[in-house]
Amino acid sequence: MLDWIEKASEEEKEMLEVLSFQDYLDEFEKHKGRELRTSYSYILDMLNYHGKNEDGSYRVFDIDHNESPAVYGQKKVQKALVQNILNFKEEGFNNKFILLVGPNGSSKSSLVRKIMKGLELYSASDEGALYSFSWIFPIDNFIKGSLGLSSDRATGDLNSFAYLEDKDISAILNSELKDHPLLLIPREHRRKVIDDLLQDEPDRLESIKKTYLYNGDLSKRNKMIYDALLKNYKGRHRDVLKHIRVERFKISKRYSSGAVTIEPQLHVDAQMQQITMDRRLGSLPPSLQSLNLFSLKGEVVLANRGVLEYSDLLKRPLDSYKYLLMTMETKNINLQGILTELDIFFIGTSNEIHLAAFKQHPDFNSFKGRFNFIRVPYLLDYKQEEKIYHTQCEGLKEMSYFEPYALRAVCLFAIMTRLRCPQVKNYEDKKLANIATNLNPLEKTLLLAGDGAPDRLDYESTQILESGLKDIESEFEFENLYEGKFGISPRDIKALLYRLASTRGNISFIDAIEKLQKLITKKNDYDFLNMTPQADYHHPARFITLIKEYCFNIFDRELRDSLGMVDDRSYEDYIRRYIENVIAHLKGEKVKNLITGKYEEVDMYIIEEFEKSINLKEDASKFRSQLLSRLGAYSLDNPGTKLEYVKVFPNLAEKLQESFRDEQKKVIQIISRNIVFYEAEITDSESKGTPLSKENRELIDNVVNELHTKYGHSKEGALTVMKALIKDRY
Repeated sequence: MLDWIEKASEEEKEMLEVLSFQDYLDEFEKHKGRELRTSYSYILDMLNYHGKNEDGSYRVFDIDHNESPAVYGQKKVQKALVQNILNFKEEGFNNKFILLVGPNGSSKSSLVRKIMKGLELYSASDEGALYSFSWIFPIDNFIKGSLGLSSDRATGDLNSFAYLEDKDISAILNSELKDHPLLLIPREHRRKVIDDLLQDEPDRLESIKKTYLYNGDLSKRNKMIYDALLKNYKGRHRDVLKHIRVERFKISKRYSSGAVTIEPQLHVDAQMQQITMDRRLGSLPPSLQSLNLFSLKGEVVLANRGVLEYSDLLKRPLDSYKYLLMTMETKNINLQGILTELDIFFIGTSNEIHLAAFKQHPDFNSFKGRFNFIRVPYLLDYKQEEKIYHTQCEGLKEMSYFEPYALRAVCLFAIMTRLRCPQVKNYEDKKLANIATNLNPLEKTLLLAGDGAPDRLDYESTQILESGLKDIESEFEFENLYEGKFGISPRDIKALLYRLASTRGNISFIDAIEKLQKLITKKNDYDFLNMTPQADYHHPARFITLIKEYCFNIFDRELRDSLGMVDDRSYEDYIRRYIENVIAHLKGEKVKNLITGKYEEVDMYIIEEFEKSINLKEDASKFRSQLLSRLGAYSLDNPGTKLEYVKVFPNLAEKLQESFRDEQKKVIQIISRNIVFYEAEITDSESKGTPLSKENRELIDNVVNELHTKYGHSKEGALTVMKALIKDRY
């Protein structure tokens, strides 16, 4: 059971390594890009270190940790954060406070936690190594005699106290602000070192010249110690730097190292106290004992060279964060007259209500120039919304099993509560305006999630809608009442799922819909229930009707597919023959007969029969033209791919199946007449005398087993939904 000790010791070996100043300079020369990073560039490197997804979002937000769950869908917020970091690069320091604003429960704090967790992981890697330093003062024996170094690491030209053991050290003064070791090099010489190292990289050099690593200096206490020792050593910098021990540190939110959160309660963020009279430091050299040394403490100090989060910033009294104005302007904080330079990525959170109140404050304009507001709305993609609750549902498996589409029904409802009704005035393209304004909330929800246009639209309308998707997504983006500002919160959805799980072992979408019907009666608990309906929008009862119809449609297809009936018609050949005849007809050419190899006249009967089979209602010539345009576009987008007409035109195959569905309907009606007897038999194994025939029992058995194995329904859940569907439609 103690095997872990050796393993853990090996893992921490690198992290516990200390360096003399000369050894650190060797590291700096090898990894100059890594060491010449301020907090904003370090965060950007961290994001790239964890990688990107195909859609351009950053993977660090998708990683699920126990103390920091994954954040889904906030791609625009990620993009805005990165853009701000790039802006800091132009300025050379973090000159703006990032304030994430959105409704309660929209993942603002979760986004910050993911950044902090990403930094923790990155700082433990070789690429993310971070260094600071401490001052080491040996006991008198070493000062009077030799350095007494037995370590083979101390072999450079510059001898050091860095590798002394504790028994040989009389005092250690750490750097509370985690000052960068490069700041120990006097500014004019440091600039020369950096200029020489980066002479072949002019762009990077130009960027570094704007940072505190090029222009800054040590913190007040470190500067006082350095100057006092330099005076004592008669100007010999080499002897001063003997006292430096460079140490690697890790970012840690738990231990408030480079990742700190300030809660909204009242307290001071930074302060200092005198330490010269501390008896523990009585063994300092006399040249230091005469100094008025101060110890800095507080969240701002702990967060230096990392991230400082102000949780619910605007809940705090204004005077408690007014110092941020000067800090964002000058990158310094004033502690009782002492200006201390900071390297902190400042970020905060606030809800919309407090921001609205803050805007009325006379000092708001002063803050506006130093704050960048980033909206964090509720999600508008039900697929991303489902991912939020996946872990929760997995954890509830022993208590309850969520049947297929149960969670989706809830997520569809959540998204629909957050949408606004499209307005004609917001669209330049009048055709798009006409189509968009006729979308119901469910159709818009499915469109925003990438499920495509409604089947009821013709080809031209579908193309217009799909090409105008970005206009629909951004219609209300710059309005005060933007989509995602209102609606049901993920926190409320989680509570609803827990309540659902406590009611029964198998939860179908029927159960979810019943729970939603109860929820929409609680108008005092949810603001979105009190919004004025516009068509089907802001109309929760209508949402439920649409969702129920949608889920029934899916289950209906699954049920029909589970009947075991085979449609032996080849839709691929049927569609291909139709397309070939249409192309020849439009071009005035003949069609090649694949059997005889001869060219024959266009068969108008095939064309007209096909269009009759799909119940074509629009103008036939227009429909044919649009069909060929779609085919041409598909060929351009998929060069070299063999044409499969069923894939190119899935809705045509769907419409051709209608006649086959009539045959399926007869079988379902047989099931409907016998399902009560079947359920009675499985509920009571001793039940006898039901009029259920062996043939019909096997039919229902096979259907239930297929729904279970192929589509994931429990047998109990399959029967429940089947009965509801039959009652509703058959």
